[in-house]
Amino acid sequence: MKQPDIPAGFDVLQDSDWTLLVQQHKRPWLEPLLRNVECLGAVYPTQPLPGGRGGTVRVHAAGHETVVRPCRRGGLPARLLHDLYFGRHPRPFAELAAMETLRQRGVPVVEVYGAAVHWVGPCWYRGWLATRFVPDALTFWQWACAPGDAAGRARVLRAVGVAVRRLHDGGGTHPDLNANNVLIEPAARPDADPSVTFIDFDRARIAPDGQATPGSELDRLWRSLRKLDPHGQYITAAAFDTVRTAYAEAAACA
Repeated sequence: MKQPDIPAGFDVLQDSDWTLLVQQHKRPWLEPLLRNVECLGAVYPTQPLPGGRGGTVRVHAAGHETVVRPCRRGGLPARLLHDLYFGRHPRPFAELAAMETLRQRGVPVVEVYGAAVHWVGPCWYRGWLATRFVPDALTFWQWACAPGDAAGRARVLRAVGVAVRRLHDGGGTHPDLNANNVLIEPAARPDADPSVTFIDFDRARIAPDGQATPGSELDRLWRSLRKLDPHGQYITAAAFDTVRTAYAEAAACA
């Protein structure tokens, strides 16, 4: 099995069946968590998280709150292979490296704590990613369904557009930017801007130097909202134009 790329500040721990990447200063409590990742509920208190891919849980371990997400396929491959993957370059390690690179470039990406791969054959594996739990955050979809005043909702929509622009300016593209992969943290004051954080960067692409070519993230985000809210009960097309306008204005100022 190939030695994974190791971002600065991470340790690689490897034996015949497992390979772990963990933040160095979190290793005392994170290593045992990841080594028990196949039976988390029996070892640690866990809580399923809404939205996103099945199996994602919030874990309380040694005084720390962590989100653990298993690598899961969609569509027909999920029926055939379930959670098994093939290859010598495990996807959770690639996702960890991409997220850490983007975070260091100032993109609002959730902090990644570590990743685990369980080898079940020479090139077959199951994988997990551990990230920071963001307290009080709502997914973009949860936020859309919640009541709020017009000015506050407009601030959130503008913040999302600016955050997507920061993603592109940081050289990143998100292959699955849907309404459950954007977290909204409420602002400390009613007149302040909220925080926007991106999660789930499986199969992300990173430009090695500088800005990425703008992709279809905004269109993908809008399609996911239309799928969840086909009649525009919570976010209309006109409201989503606030996201597009903020993106364009941030690009003009770059």
